[in-house]
Amino acid sequence: MVGDAYALAGVTEALTEAAAAEGIADYVEFRMDGATHPLDALDEYDGTLPLIVSNRPEWAGGTAGESDRLETLAAAAAFDAVEMVDVELRTIRECEWLRDELREHDVELIVSHYDRQSTPQKSELLQIVSECGEYGDVAKLVVSAEEKSDSLALLQSFNAASERGVRVTGYALGEIGRHTRVIGVFYGASIAYAPVVTDERSPNDIDLRKLSNLLEWVSSAR
Repeated sequence: MVGDAYALAGVTEALTEAAAAEGIADYVEFRMDGATHPLDALDEYDGTLPLIVSNRPEWAGGTAGESDRLETLAAAAAFDAVEMVDVELRTIRECEWLRDELREHDVELIVSHYDRQSTPQKSELLQIVSECGEYGDVAKLVVSAEEKSDSLALLQSFNAASERGVRVTGYALGEIGRHTRVIGVFYGASIAYAPVVTDERSPNDIDLRKLSNLLEWVSSAR
């Protein structure tokens, strides 16, 4: 671990890939919106790593339709292997029944904010973190970096939030934001994310093993 304790999460749309994350990651995030039968996949999961589940709509970078997205997410929280559920701030703010149902299960709640067009100012980011914290256990910020100052604002918000004792995580999208996936943990991010298997559709991703090696290298060089 570097600085404050953080966890490494390997992200996948197929739980059959989870075995490749064992010995490297602390969690596997199962992107259910990319799976054909996500609840069946959870039922068949026999891996050793605990799961984070998410079910992203298109406006948050996913593919899930709205018809049964939230019901599927709520059902996933009941599986023993699931320790954390990631749900969007906009969703949890508007859906009281989902808040209540998720809290009935013994899971931690990551409340995430997605801005795939820009990066809000630091003051706005901190306000978003505060609101995420009202609903969940971890506040997650995913923004799009167009300038170096965007990545800096995100890292500063991590630092400010963590100094207040708030669990926060996230990263910046885009080539300029790529390094935030690595150094975010040095500014207070509690979870670092990387795909278990890289996807050519996402050229700015850093695969799980490479991210783990980079974090170890940077930590040892301090």
